[in-house]
Amino acid sequence: MLEYEILRGGEFLDMLVQLVDGARRRVYVATYIASLNPQTEEVYYAAARRLRSGVDVRFLLDGVSAEADRYNRPSAEFLSSLGVPVVRTDKFMHIKLYVVDNHVIVGSHNLTSLKGRNSYEVSVMLGSKRAASRLSKFFLSIYDGGDPEPNVDRDTLEDGTHYEVMSNYRILDDIYEKTLYCSRRVKILMYIATLSKATKRYYRLLKEKEEEGVDVAVVLDGAFKTSRRYNAEVCRYLEAIGLSRVALTSKHNHAKVVVVDDYTVIGSHNLTSSSLAGRMELAVVLRNSNLSNSMDYMVEEVIAKELENKV
Repeated sequence: MLEYEILRGGEFLDMLVQLVDGARRRVYVATYIASLNPQTEEVYYAAARRLRSGVDVRFLLDGVSAEADRYNRPSAEFLSSLGVPVVRTDKFMHIKLYVVDNHVIVGSHNLTSLKGRNSYEVSVMLGSKRAASRLSKFFLSIYDGGDPEPNVDRDTLEDGTHYEVMSNYRILDDIYEKTLYCSRRVKILMYIATLSKATKRYYRLLKEKEEEGVDVAVVLDGAFKTSRRYNAEVCRYLEAIGLSRVALTSKHNHAKVVVVDDYTVIGSHNLTSSSLAGRMELAVVLRNSNLSNSMDYMVEEVIAKELENKV
């Protein structure tokens, strides 16, 4: 069976430190934001120790966004002081990808401290030589100054799990296609969703699928001021077209997860056509019923908590 673990909240940093401490071959970190604090310093020091032991260690941070710069600049300087190779991109990079030996972590987690923070963050850790190899190549293509093509790379993992790596606008295209042919469920837990020609087309498809008997739920962040401005408008639109289960969260929701039947789409993407077209994004798709069932349960758990808070 595929080795996977869903990482929520602060579990991510604990797992990453553990993996980096035991690394023997490679530590590749690509993240939109890397902050400097006692928790993330554990990762940086562990990476420096593994580098001195001969492990291939590289960090890739966004170098364009002003939001990210105030965190990434001091972190890059700190990593460099430890002798750790670090590159900052010359294009907007929103990716969150961590490859340590044959383990991959992909999802919503930036390299920041989540200790004590009341928020929804979700990533998946995979234990797969094939996935680690493919995503290492993806990482290195950007690290070496390339711009990943917006294609879909398909493969089968060791246990037969169907696996896809997608970037940029192809993410929304693929989600639409999978939803078009789904028959059981579509569960969306998303930080930001917007209204555009492309996303409205997808929202109308969600309503059509619900009318066909598909279990559809859309949960968007309702706590962060910037995202709520977009998400409240999307929720009003979804309610206006008659979608039954739509919710805004009462606490910060940074997750980017879409479950379509037995597919789980997880990565750095939001449900916004403009961001997917204009910057570097990454999503991984896994067709694994155990994982999709676990993600479905997680989304339903969030909905239940939010409804309870409203009572």
